[in-house]
Amino acid sequence: MPYQPTKEHLDHHIPDTFKNINNLMRQLKQDIGVDDRYIALMLDALSREYSAKQPTRDGFGFR
Repeated sequence: MPYQPTKEHLDHHIPDTFKNINNLMRQLKQDIGVDDRYIALMLDALSREYSAKQPTRDGFGFR
């Protein structure tokens, strides 16, 4: 079943999380001087790490 965000998530949790991530990226840029391209590469790597993975079909984990 796909994730279905609640109104609370849409109104508060998700926007707040994105604001926090954006602030963290800005602070990182200031602290170590990375450019936008480097930030984009970091976010791409993070996105790949969290991408949906195909579940195994080997007996639902049973052998």
